[in-house]
Amino acid sequence: MKKRMTIGAALLAPSLALGAVLLNAAGPNPPQWRGNHKIDPTADIHPSVILEGSVTVGAYTKIDAGTVITGNVTIGHHSLIRCNTTIRGTNRIGNYTHIYDNVCIEGGRPAKIGTSRAETPDQSIIGDHCWINHGATMHGTQIADRGAVGLNGCCDYNTRIGAGAILANGSATHTNQVIPENAFAEGVPAVVKKENITDEDRLDYFGVLPEGWTTFEGEGQEKRARARQQKQ
Repeated sequence: MKKRMTIGAALLAPSLALGAVLLNAAGPNPPQWRGNHKIDPTADIHPSVILEGSVTVGAYTKIDAGTVITGNVTIGHHSLIRCNTTIRGTNRIGNYTHIYDNVCIEGGRPAKIGTSRAETPDQSIIGDHCWINHGATMHGTQIADRGAVGLNGCCDYNTRIGAGAILANGSATHTNQVIPENAFAEGVPAVVKKENITDEDRLDYFGVLPEGWTTFEGEGQEKRARARQQKQ
């Protein structure tokens, strides 16, 4: 029986309520920003970040130094993207999601073009409260809400990680691999080592509970943004 994967249903609701700003209409973009971008006025984007194409960033999201985002990319509210991350192609990233330093995310393969064996185009969709740890690489990967990829994890084309599932540190999937919801998968290639994991299992493995930490950090980002607004 197939289980449903829920991925970031209310992606930009708070951002839309606050009224995202079309940067090209509001004034000159930084010189390293090319294209039409919708950046919520509460978002905190480091001046060194490069944006190209059509990038939307939701309320209270923070993007750190050295990050490059190109293509058609939507990032939800209260998310955090750390230093030197690369996001390329068509990608959708949810709310309260953390993507750590040196992660590489690409949209994936087109369908039936050149030597691509994809029957339909790959989709790069990362849900809410997801945890993508340092050095991970993801090609056309779908991660349902609360899913996690460990340090230096690799997700090949059309990997699908279910809600609450974990791909362990240093592990790698093969093309079209599915990791069921609430499963712990480890190895090269990754195999499911444990099913029906709990928050206690997640806390033991990561040292913090990803959903709790992403919520805590997101609330802190909002608090700091509101403080900056009050000083203006």
